[in-house]
Amino acid sequence: MTSSRIILRLVIILVFALFGASLGVWRQALRITGRPQEFRSLAKLVGGAQTTLNDSITWREQQEDFYGTIIETIESAEMIRRALERVRALNPDLKDCDVAIRVVRTKGSAIFNILATGSEPKYTRIFLDALLDEFIAFRQSIREQAQGKVLQQFLQEVVTQQRGMEESMEKLEKVRAKVDTLSTKSDLERLVARLNSLRNQRDDFRLKLKPMGETEAARAPLQTQLESIESEIQRIELDLQRHESDLSELRALTEKHEVKKATYGRLLEQVEKIQTAFNTCADYVAIQERATPASENVEDWMLPVAVGAGGGGLLGGLVGLLLSLLIVRAPKPPQGPAAV
Repeated sequence: MTSSRIILRLVIILVFALFGASLGVWRQALRITGRPQEFRSLAKLVGGAQTTLNDSITWREQQEDFYGTIIETIESAEMIRRALERVRALNPDLKDCDVAIRVVRTKGSAIFNILATGSEPKYTRIFLDALLDEFIAFRQSIREQAQGKVLQQFLQEVVTQQRGMEESMEKLEKVRAKVDTLSTKSDLERLVARLNSLRNQRDDFRLKLKPMGETEAARAPLQTQLESIESEIQRIELDLQRHESDLSELRALTEKHEVKKATYGRLLEQVEKIQTAFNTCADYVAIQERATPASENVEDWMLPVAVGAGGGGLLGGLVGLLLSLLIVRAPKPPQGPAAV
């Protein structure tokens, strides 16, 4: 092939490569300039899951599951809907606009970067803050529900024991007020002294009557007095038995109240332990940084233009190569005279 043909092919390839590069640059510029304005706001959450497992592999799996759940929850349609309702309720003067949410966890940490992209800067920042608040409220409600299910049966038992303890205390105070009065104590002392005196008199009369015959005239008045003394002794013994019954009831109610009080105290300790376990062992998520003021997202022109120019130039060069092969052909070799 002659040098003129080679140069012609190179020129065709170069022209089409330049045309393709120019077309690629023009298309990328049209795409960038035709895109609407975007404003971005950034917020950060920090979280972690505490566990007592010794298996490091299981622990890492739990951590990854926890992180994945956080990301999916924040980006879910339900959280977007809640945030939208919160913005409408707190800022009714703002006009709704679409906001895209993307969550990325910083590698090697428990920090979640939440990026909100919208067409209006003020609304974008307010929406991101509302999303943070709704997410934290959602996490708190889930945690309270889980804690409530565990504590419900204990709290019901605590209420039952407290009611029983109060009832036993009320009965105990009534009996104690009746038994512990000064008049009751003095009555008991008086009755005991009177009973001892009457028993002594009864013994004296029995000694006097023992040697007497049944027909002696002096026996009848002594027997009458003895019977009167024995009747009085029986009455006093009945009164003392009644007081003893009150004392027995007081002792029984005191023991019953102490048992109910101890049971109530143990239940309270169990409830406190469960609450402490939830507060110390459960996973946590907190706001590290609230939404930053939204700034315009300006795309870098250099890389897209370079990609467009390179891709267009390469494609144009290939087209030029094919056309140069078709347009500029090498001459056919001369043919010798046909044989006779």
